[in-house]
Amino acid sequence: MSGAAVAADVAPVPVASTSTEDEKDQAAEESTNPLPIKEQLKFKPMYTFPEGATRYKAELQFEPTLPYPGVIVPGLDVEGLWSVARLQLTGESLQNANGTAGGLEDLNFVDLAAYRWGSLTLAAGVATVFPLATSSQLGQGKWQVGPAVAFDFVPVPALRIAALTQGLWSVAGSSASHTLAYATVQPFITVNLPAALILSSDATMTFYWAGGATTVPVNLGFGHAFSKWFVGTIKCQVTVAGAASDVGAIKGEVDLTFLP
Repeated sequence: MSGAAVAADVAPVPVASTSTEDEKDQAAEESTNPLPIKEQLKFKPMYTFPEGATRYKAELQFEPTLPYPGVIVPGLDVEGLWSVARLQLTGESLQNANGTAGGLEDLNFVDLAAYRWGSLTLAAGVATVFPLATSSQLGQGKWQVGPAVAFDFVPVPALRIAALTQGLWSVAGSSASHTLAYATVQPFITVNLPAALILSSDATMTFYWAGGATTVPVNLGFGHAFSKWFVGTIKCQVTVAGAASDVGAIKGEVDLTFLP
């Protein structure tokens, strides 16, 4: 066999490897984008370690994110705009001073219309919380609605800075539950490292002016894209401000992100 023939036979191997690594890098970057252009499906097992009145708290969150053409309503097309819908449904088991409870938490849904200018994407839309909790300990007992805004900025390829904010007011629900008015702020800071590795922070802060207590957690995650379809991230979260019973609480989390 000639040398040219051997070279032709082996040449595709490194090219394919490079392509695979590029796809993994892209998956790692896309997995932390709150305004993606491709579908995502996340499963998030979480465990809060004993702290104060909380004996244990275990959660499993199901979070699909679906980009679609149109502005908030599928089929309502405006050039340059697309929409992103995100749903969060969480199952929880806990034991605290009020006893033991297990079941579903309230459902959170966000629908945003987005537009991209180069490395900056801006979005605005609506957010709502449906009172689906199966126990008063697992939810707030109120249907809540309000505006939502988000941005995603990639100043350099290795860094993503983003945030999603929701303003929520209770509009219906149990008369035994407090009237609610608050905002949630979820910043996303991601550093993309070589070999499809990521460092990230995305803890959700909650600021109440009626019906609850402000909570400010911080977290840090380390993840890896194992393929172009799957990214795994391990996170540790600490609550640094809020109710005295919450400050110092430590939560462990594993994010399992599936991409098309």
